[in-house]
This record gives sequence, structure tokens and C-alpha cells, in this order.
Amino acid sequence: MPLGQTSSIAFPFSRLDREPFWELVPQPCKTITPALINNTSSVSYLRKYALGARLDQGLSQVMQTEEGREALREALLLSCFSPEAQAQLREQSVINREAYDYSRILEEKSHLPLVKEIIDVDNYRPTARDQGFRRLVVTTYDHRCALCGVRIITPEQYTAVEAAHIVPWSKSNNDDIRNGMALCRLCHWAFDNGMMGVSDGYEVITSRHISAQPNAPGILLTLSGRGIIGPKDNNLWPAQEYLAEHRREFKL
Repeated sequence: MPLGQTSSIAFPFSRLDREPFWELVPQPCKTITPALINNTSSVSYLRKYALGARLDQGLSQVMQTEEGREALREALLLSCFSPEAQAQLREQSVINREAYDYSRILEEKSHLPLVKEIIDVDNYRPTARDQGFRRLVVTTYDHRCALCGVRIITPEQYTAVEAAHIVPWSKSNNDDIRNGMALCRLCHWAFDNGMMGVSDGYEVITSRHISAQPNAPGILLTLSGRGIIGPKDNNLWPAQEYLAEHRREFKL
């Protein structure tokens, strides 16, 4: 895309319409015409008419193997990107793989007492570790803020929540999912700054400082005493020892 021009993840569905390995599948009772495809500018518009895209069977088989995926990735990198962009994309590819592996290990070890004693975090880049922790926490909480309950996902799959550490990484070096919660940006900021906490009964606590003049906390005060929204698996809820440490830190 030219610099300054807005892009969309929907664009490839229309731009690849004439390629032999790619076929759009229409929604029931819908017809996909060239004119419609040329006007595709958003995921919402695309989903109105298309279920998705079907790949050529031969290409699909190639993509089932690691060697095939590597060959396709290299072909795309060499034909479509500058040398500088190729280097950046290869680096990001490595980070993505590390992040996936890290989140998978965190998930597999989540039944053990402390994940931080099992995983050697020095084997992972900080960026990959951050991405892996975020992926696990956000999906485990189903993209919902544990404190206020907000859950918004855009058609492009952007989510309103972030992965928050209960005891900060800088103090704990602990990415155990039970040391994390999915929080929206406002609740994340309020939690990290001691304006909000969680009781030993898993209820929201609000600090007396949150309503000090000239603050206008709005909806946050209404959350006080309300139960948090945790994962479906009770074993993955925030650990009491981490919540207690957070309360002691901010005298909640």
C-alpha cells in the first residue's frame, strides 16, 4: 500500500479474486460479482457477501507441511518485499513462533504450582514472551475485562482488553496465567495504579483515592463489590497470593 493510504485485511479477498489458487465462497443466497468485489473496502462489507475463500487443493496440501510453508513464505518475501522489509518480516516470523510456543507451554503448565519455576524465560525474547502471555490471558478470559465486563471485538479481530500482570513482571518475572487478568485499558490503568483491586472473595475493590477531587471516576465506582468475571476453568482464576500482594502494595 502507498504510504498514507489506509489498508484493510479485507483487501486481499478482492485483489486475489482473479488468481487461479483462490476462490471466494458466497454466503447462502448471495452472489459475488466482479463489481461487488471491486467495492470491497471493509471486513464487515466482505462478510455480508462471503463466507470466506477456498484455496486450490494442491496449494492447501503444500501448506500442510512445514517445508511447504517455508517455501511459500520465502517466495512471497522475495517477490513482494524489499530486502529491508524481508529482514523485518523474517524476524517477526521468529518472534511469532516463539510467542506461540511460550503461550502453549504456559497453558500446559498452568496446573502446576508456579510456572515461573518451570519455564526458563531467558530462552525467549521479551517481545515473544509479552505476546505469548497476552495471547493466553486474553483468550482464556474470552476477550472480556475481568473487572468491568466489557467485551468488544472489531470485525478485524481487534479486542478491547489487554493482559495485565497482578504482580508486575518487573517484580515477579512471573507469567503464570494465575498472575494475570484480562482488563480493558481503563481498568488496567486503574489496577496498576492502585485505584482498583480484587478482594479475597473475588470482588472488585475501589480505592478511596479514586473519587478524590477533582477526579470523576464515572463507571468505576459502580463496580465496587461486584464479583469479577474469571475464566470458565476455575483453576485458572487469579491466585489469592498474587491478589493479596497487590492489595498490600496499595493498601487496599
